[in-house]
Amino acid sequence: MKSNKQRRAEIKAHRLERAAALKVQLRAQDARQLSAGGLVPGMVMADKSRLAHYNTTFGEVPDFYLDQAFTCRDCRAQEVWTAKQQKWWHEVAQGSVYSHAVRCRACRHARRALRDAALRNEGANLLGEEVGRLRALAMQKPGADALAQVEAALQSKWRSLRVVAIEVMGCWGGAEQIAQLEAMVAARPGGQNHRVWEREAADAAAKALRRLVELRQ
Repeated sequence: MKSNKQRRAEIKAHRLERAAALKVQLRAQDARQLSAGGLVPGMVMADKSRLAHYNTTFGEVPDFYLDQAFTCRDCRAQEVWTAKQQKWWHEVAQGSVYSHAVRCRACRHARRALRDAALRNEGANLLGEEVGRLRALAMQKPGADALAQVEAALQSKWRSLRVVAIEVMGCWGGAEQIAQLEAMVAARPGGQNHRVWEREAADAAAKALRRLVELRQ
């Protein structure tokens, strides 16, 4: 009888073989031709309605996901980011469609454990504390102090804090905040432009504006 470790090793080997086979198929034919014949093992169709906030005129939103082999950044092991995992990450967790898996499951867990241990030290969770204070502003009227805090957060070195600041602006929903959010959306770079933060800011601003519209309906 096989152990759980042996089963996991077999599953991993099968996924790596399947990802390699898909890569070979894609070399021989266009991805759209591959999907035209129906789903193949290692392929999952995308729900574009869940990806609409990423859509651009350059067609960056995927029609489907394919198993992707990658090398773990930490342990250098060969792993597979499955199509099902990609669908969950992009459509349920709403991870950026520009992101890719870089660490295996074991290394992700180890990294998370180290981070949690560090956060248990007094004063270590500075980012978490800043995020908490910033989110609390969303429930208040945007006075001078609150506006100054949000403006400072938009200049923060932490991208996650900048995204929260954009969310707070959407919660306030004043004319000035709406104008700022619309300007961020309008400034979204397209094509092969590598200004990642501008894309993230535009996506966060578009999401905040949609929520504001939903709340007002």
